[in-house]
Amino acid sequence: MTDRTDGKPVRKRRRKWPWALALVAVLGIVIAVVTNTTGGDTDTDTDTANVPEQESPAGPEVETAGIGQPVRDGTFEFTVTGVEHRDSVGDPYLAQQAQGQYVVVTVRVSNIGDQQGFFTDSDQYLLDANNRQYSADSVAGTSISGNDVLYNPINPGNNVEGRLVFDVPPDTTTDRIELHDSFMSEGAVVDLR
Repeated sequence: MTDRTDGKPVRKRRRKWPWALALVAVLGIVIAVVTNTTGGDTDTDTDTANVPEQESPAGPEVETAGIGQPVRDGTFEFTVTGVEHRDSVGDPYLAQQAQGQYVVVTVRVSNIGDQQGFFTDSDQYLLDANNRQYSADSVAGTSISGNDVLYNPINPGNNVEGRLVFDVPPDTTTDRIELHDSFMSEGAVVDLR
């Protein structure tokens, strides 16, 4: 490249400040990660006084109940009122056939918050005795007429009741259901045994 009038090539100067800025940013990220990993506390005392009340040293505690007992997660209170096993669900004309067997969990969802909430079956999980996790079968759930629990906005103070449908292998021993206010919440557990 020749931009000079004497015909000699022009040398571009390299700027060193972008590299210095990148180095400072990387160093800041490393310090932040190390501080979060170690808790930023240089005290070597193993006292559990720094652990928040709702969390145990192993992780957050999740509320657990049995059938007929209410549990809360976020702005929802859940009460499982029944569990049944079926080969198919829905009316005779729109029946859905299970690949294995359907576990149908009847649940009442109450909005205990101060804003409208949306309950979706995709945030709910059934667990078996071997800790295998099953997602709800939305198509089977919508085939049950009057199933109010799916995709219904729930205003504060209101509640809906409906059925969550899970397709599981025929020999599955259901253990518990994990109910969530949203996909980001910690959830509440209802023992189905």
